[in-house]
Amino acid sequence: MRFICLQHVWYDDAGYLEEWVKAWGCELHYIDAKKPDDYPVLQGDDVLVVLGGPNSVQELPENKWMQQEVDYIENAVNEKRKIIGICLGSQMLAHILGTEVSTLPKYEMGWAELNWHTSFLEDFDIDQLNIPMFHWHSDIYDLPKGAKPIAKSEITPVQGFYTDHILAFQFHPEMTVEGIQNLIDHDDQEIEKRDKTVDMEGPRADPGYVEQSHNRFQPILEKFLNVHGEKKID
Repeated sequence: MRFICLQHVWYDDAGYLEEWVKAWGCELHYIDAKKPDDYPVLQGDDVLVVLGGPNSVQELPENKWMQQEVDYIENAVNEKRKIIGICLGSQMLAHILGTEVSTLPKYEMGWAELNWHTSFLEDFDIDQLNIPMFHWHSDIYDLPKGAKPIAKSEITPVQGFYTDHILAFQFHPEMTVEGIQNLIDHDDQEIEKRDKTVDMEGPRADPGYVEQSHNRFQPILEKFLNVHGEKKID
């Protein structure tokens, strides 16, 4: 199994997902999303991963490389390939599936618990856990037709969705301590301008929260990709 990762900025990587992939002896390849000529032909059991980034789906009309990226992702969707989308990646998938992507009046940033949908917990054989997850977004979307919701928060009614071959997260279950710090360091002038609309903890690289979110992410990945066995990441 090979993982092809479309990356929009160098400091927003696959984080825990990369650790998980390598622990299972699989390959993960980063592809600069802004260089469509470098996009590989997907084959076999390749998994496409579309990461987050500072862009918005609403830039599509004037952004050529982004339109090419959407076309590439749409081909994978039509081929029924396994696809994981995170933040911007999930917004692109929502757009491809025909739903509206809009902008919140203020950013949702930092740590906050989610209200997980019962159907998601049942389908992925996981327990309800009230743990903080990391958020870093201002765009949101409606639930695509034919998809099931993952969770919601106070100001984001759809915090992700899934189908038999798509797993899309609006929040960031993959973030490592280093990844969060990179976001903070590269967006430090903007953070103070982003007044939060809900009572949530500010963005900080909390090792305890990060570990909890990875423990939540691991069984979801195993179920979605049909990989089972003894735990390989401590």
